[in-house]
Amino acid sequence: MARRVMMVIDLNSCTGCMACVIACIRENIARQNGDSVELPEDAIYHARTKPEYAGLELGLSKDTPIFIQCQHCDNAPCEMACPTGATYIDEDGVVRLDHEKCVGCRACIAACPYGARTLYRRPLTGEAPNEEGFLSGYPDKCTFCVHRKNGRGLWTPACVEACAFNARLFGYEDEVIERTEGRAVRLMEALGTEPKVLYILPSKGRR
Repeated sequence: MARRVMMVIDLNSCTGCMACVIACIRENIARQNGDSVELPEDAIYHARTKPEYAGLELGLSKDTPIFIQCQHCDNAPCEMACPTGATYIDEDGVVRLDHEKCVGCRACIAACPYGARTLYRRPLTGEAPNEEGFLSGYPDKCTFCVHRKNGRGLWTPACVEACAFNARLFGYEDEVIERTEGRAVRLMEALGTEPKVLYILPSKGRR
């Protein structure tokens, strides 16, 4: 069995510079259309990681942004809600979408307690930036940039690569937990979804 991956976002190091969001849009959403770049309307909303003021559940100020994305849950409500098996968990623990099986029912969107999936229906004429890239008409979400794996072992998601402050840590679950020394917490832990995106809270408490 393959080792499962995990991401930790350190809110002590995150400056909110949005480099991760821009990198995600460039890697997974933006399309080259001739000499121009094509983006969906409200591109930041459709970015696979984006700032949300959802920190109250973590004991943070309502004005403190945290970055929300697919949590790649071990017990994923979206996978359970999908009637066709289009949403599935791969051997790395990445929650993915099989576009050929997806019927566009949006059950996965409704089931996600983190609001991590979006759907865009307007046409896009350029080609998707990669095989897991953003497609109109499908419930989109973070894939941990699994297309970068490319037959190798561990890979680096675009948002992690772009962070100049090393606020994002990505790796195998056991190693990430060891490196964070048990300081990372899960969103909505009481739900039992077992997310694999965790957060290290500001050491000074509320911000």
